Amino acid sequence: MLMPFFNDVVGILGAFGFWPLTVYFPIDMYIAQKKVGRWTSRWIGLQLLSFTCLIISVAAAVGSMAGVVLDLKTYKPFKTSY
Repeated sequence: MLMPFFNDVVGILGAFGFWPLTVYFPIDMYIAQKKVGRWTSRWIGLQLLSFTCLIISVAAAVGSMAGVVLDLKTYKPFKTSY
């Protein structure tokens, strides 16, 4: 039942998993380990990078959800569309 939506579901999971695991936590750990001071140019650059990747992840999640909605409009259970 889920196979017609597989790409969109994987896209949603990837979008929600990308930012915290690949961007936010490593940047936060780097700031803590290197003791980067707040409002320094390095801190602002890292926070800007993190925020930019958050926006990209949210846009990817919205796009995947839109794909699910579009697929739901044309999906008919137990019918093949070859």
